[in-house]
Amino acid sequence: MTTSDATRPSVTVTRVLWLLIIALFSTLVATCVAALKHAAGAGTPDVILSAGTAFGAAAGLCFAAVGTVSALRR
Repeated sequence: MTTSDATRPSVTVTRVLWLLIIALFSTLVATCVAALKHAAGAGTPDVILSAGTAFGAAAGLCFAAVGTVSALRR
């Protein structure tokens, strides 16, 4: 079974969707870290710093994974 080009989304649409998925996933990770730090009794600056670090780390790993998969598909 083959797929025609009419049913495939464009490269731009695919990249925007991946960017949206990465941003949402990273936000979820940051929110979970912030909730855990807050529940542990950490102060607001520490909660924000930890959440920002978690967001950056999750986004970095996701971008690296997407780049690796796209390089391996070529």
